[in-house]
Amino acid sequence: MISGFNTDVEHNGVVYHIQTEDKGLSSQVIVSLVYDRGTILASKRTPYNDLNDGILDEAALSDRLSHQHKLICAAVRAGRIGDLQQMTGRARAAKREAAAEAKVELPAAEVRETLEESLAASAVPVAPIETQRVITVSTPETAPIEIPAEAPPSTNVELEDDFFDLPLFEDAVTIIDEIQLLPEDIEVVSELSGIDRPHNENLSVDILGETKFKGGDRISLNILVCRGTDRRIVKDAQIVVKVLGSAFRPVIFHAQSDANGLARIHLQIPHFQAGRAAMVVRVIADGEEFETRRLVTPA
Repeated sequence: MISGFNTDVEHNGVVYHIQTEDKGLSSQVIVSLVYDRGTILASKRTPYNDLNDGILDEAALSDRLSHQHKLICAAVRAGRIGDLQQMTGRARAAKREAAAEAKVELPAAEVRETLEESLAASAVPVAPIETQRVITVSTPETAPIEIPAEAPPSTNVELEDDFFDLPLFEDAVTIIDEIQLLPEDIEVVSELSGIDRPHNENLSVDILGETKFKGGDRISLNILVCRGTDRRIVKDAQIVVKVLGSAFRPVIFHAQSDANGLARIHLQIPHFQAGRAAMVVRVIADGEEFETRRLVTPA
């Protein structure tokens, strides 16, 4: 069964992250969240206990989950963030008032909102939205790894006692006359003469202290975002790190570069012993995107 969707949607230069997931049979609720740089702007909660009449209709649940996610994405793409926030506030207020008056759990049919009809009437048709199945993993802060500053031991070479008694091959050396050149006969030419150095204004990403990545590792990823040939730092860039594999569900982490173009992400790579995996670092800044990949080996 599909556990959720994650999609990035851009509107007016801002990239919003929409996450929709099934909270499980214990809650029987579909939850959609709209993020802006880690802050939740709006939410949509839809119960689906009407699909669980002794046996859960997983196909209907999957369709409802996908439909709600596409509606939220279409609303964000159409710039209806304010409408989503107002609907979120009304839903929370109605829930508090009903709980205070009745002191009982409301039926699922009364909690359902009219968001689908409102969005379907005004949303601009869009192309199918690429989604991804994900499981977000949160990891505790870990202390930085201390690297010993010891210099490698020097290598001492012991010579035999008769080393300096070996004959020298003096007849193999030839001394020639020095060539005399006048200053006007010498022209100084730059090593780069005739070579045009390429110039660009493209985004670039450096993984500082880069090492090999393998399954089960818990690491702190230090990322530097730059632009152009002269490597100018880029602040407030949106950074998405995805760990993809054939033996586990994708894991996604979000961050933002600071005033020095740096970002640190603490992550846990899923443990696996077979199959293929990769780490994808994607950066978005000023409407431009850049992506780089790194191999992840099995544990």
